[in-house]
Amino acid sequence: MYMSPADQIQTIFLLVLWPMPMYGSGYIFSKPFFTGWVTVGIIWIFCSFIGVGLFPIWEGRETLVKTCKFVFSDITGKTHPKTIHAQAAADKTSPGDATPPEKAPVKEGITAS
Repeated sequence: MYMSPADQIQTIFLLVLWPMPMYGSGYIFSKPFFTGWVTVGIIWIFCSFIGVGLFPIWEGRETLVKTCKFVFSDITGKTHPKTIHAQAAADKTSPGDATPPEKAPVKEGITAS
C-alpha cells in the first residue's frame, strides 16, 4: 500500500528537512541539551513500544488466552480438534472415482471433398 501525500510530506520533513540544519550548522550540543535530547528519545522509544508492542497484545488478550488454552489442551491430549481425518475420507467413494469399463472406439472424421 502506498503512502498518502500527507504521510510523504511528513516523512520527508521529519527525516530530512528537520535534522539537516543541525548537521550543517556545526552546533555542538551542551551537556544539558544532549541529556534532554537523549531523555526525549528514550521516552519516545517507550511510547512507541507501548503503542506498537503492548497495545495490540492488550486488545487481543481474549483471543490470545483462548488460543493458548486450545494449544495447551491439544498438546496435553485432553482434547483434540474435531477435523476430518484422512482415513475417514478414504472410506467414502464419489462418482468421480469410478473408472469407465472400456474406452469407446474413435469414429472416423468426416473428410471434406
